[in-house]
Amino acid sequence: MLNEERIRLMTKMVCYEEGEGKEYIPVKQYYRRDYVGVEMLKTFITSTIAFGILCLCWILYEMENIADILGGRDLVDFGISVLIKYAVFAAVYQIIAFLVYNRRYTRATASVRKYYYTLRKVQKLQEKEERTQPSEGWK
Repeated sequence: MLNEERIRLMTKMVCYEEGEGKEYIPVKQYYRRDYVGVEMLKTFITSTIAFGILCLCWILYEMENIADILGGRDLVDFGISVLIKYAVFAAVYQIIAFLVYNRRYTRATASVRKYYYTLRKVQKLQEKEERTQPSEGWK
C-alpha cells in the first residue's frame, strides 16, 4: 500500500534536488575553509583579469595623453602607484568574495540539513511500513 506522506516527502525532496539542491548540495561536498578558499582563489584570478582589462581601457582612452602622463613622471613612481591601486582593487574583491561565499556556505548548510532531515524522515516511514507489512515468503 502506498504511504501518502512518504510520497509527498519524496516529491518535496525531488523538487529540492532539481531546484535549490543543484546549487547547495555540491557546496556541502567541501569543508567551509576549502570552499571559501577555492572561491577566493577564483575571485583573485578574475579580479586580476578585470584589473588588466580596466588598465587596458584606461590606456586606450588616454592614448593621446599617455606620453605626457608617462613623460612627466618617473616610471618607478608610476609603477608603484599602479601596484597600489591593484592591491586595493584586489583586496576589496577578496573581502567581498569572503563575505559572499561564507554566507553562501552557511545558507547551503542550513538548506542541506533540512534536506537530510526530510531524507531521514522518509527512511523512518519506509522502515515503519516494512515492519507493519506481513512478510511475504516463498509460496
